[in-house]
Amino acid sequence: MIVDYVAGLVRRLVPATGPLKHLDLGAGWGDLIRRLREHHPQIRSWGVDYNPSHFGVPDVEVKHADFSVDRLAYDDATFDLVTCTEVVEHLENFRHAMREAARVLKPGGWMVVSTPNVLSLKSRWAYFTRGFFTYFDPLPSKDDPRMYPGQRHITPLPFFYLAHALHDAGFVDIAAHADKVQRSSAFWATILGPVLTLVAGSAHRRRIRHFGALNPELEKLAQWNNSWPVLTGRTLIVSAKRASGTP
Repeated sequence: MIVDYVAGLVRRLVPATGPLKHLDLGAGWGDLIRRLREHHPQIRSWGVDYNPSHFGVPDVEVKHADFSVDRLAYDDATFDLVTCTEVVEHLENFRHAMREAARVLKPGGWMVVSTPNVLSLKSRWAYFTRGFFTYFDPLPSKDDPRMYPGQRHITPLPFFYLAHALHDAGFVDIAAHADKVQRSSAFWATILGPVLTLVAGSAHRRRIRHFGALNPELEKLAQWNNSWPVLTGRTLIVSAKRASGTP
């Protein structure tokens, strides 16, 4: 499960050596909060969700928010950890959500966010053959009763654009992870890896000739688009640290 990988990643990023204040954006039924408690006995969690009535952890406060537009009901620099699992693909304005996550995080605090990986080779093939990424399908109209608010996947997010939003929000040490390697993607990544490296390198040099280079951090993030976790992972999981002194 995604929550298992995220909990393990948090355990590696944030040692369980003292009290930890945690905010879960899109807390759902509370599965991640329960899992984190198993590894961080001193963690104290808060939850925010579009539908807080679904939440099932009785001793945790959960509030309503529309992450595309709302200001979170917490002061600046409140939390040591913010998680946001399988939420951003439902949002019209995921960049606003990333800015709010940065605002409520303490400098040096960690953010972990996950979303369906649209750049796995399996998903790239799905897009090539049917015009839709894996886990994304044609949508009904907003008046259709099947279009439950916030339920459908409306925003496919390649790694770079999610990482760019985090970078702009004031995060550093941005890295991609995968919860599960897809066997078909891994097979083709092994075969096509040298070709992808060659083509990506050529495109990189052509872009720099025409438009100039990005700053080094963004150039590094752009290269992650053809990294092993991005090419082969089922779910894209991104970790990032709130920079010190970021406004």
